[in-house]
Amino acid sequence: MVGGIYYITMPYSNFTKAKGRPVLLFQNISKDDVLVLPLTSNLQREGIVITNEDIKDGSLKKESVVVVPKLTAVDSSLILGSRFIASLKNESFSKIQKELCLQLKC
Repeated sequence: MVGGIYYITMPYSNFTKAKGRPVLLFQNISKDDVLVLPLTSNLQREGIVITNEDIKDGSLKKESVVVVPKLTAVDSSLILGSRFIASLKNESFSKIQKELCLQLKC
């Protein structure tokens, strides 16, 4: 579900290793691929801070940063076989969409 936060096994950018990481499902781009944004609990990282105030369903263990614009395409099976953590409120998701668009100059 777009706007959902999932815990997936995220491949590193060089595809040599993978790490468990929470991600925000940003957009479905085909039946096989989705766009995700990684989350981190490192509040010093650039991005948008989200808290449980931004959550509609579920909860976060810690305040987190959505790392914008580190948009990544992954196989949708990574989401389907993963653990659901939470879903964002519409206004919080819209804030992330706007920031991503600003940073990508769209």
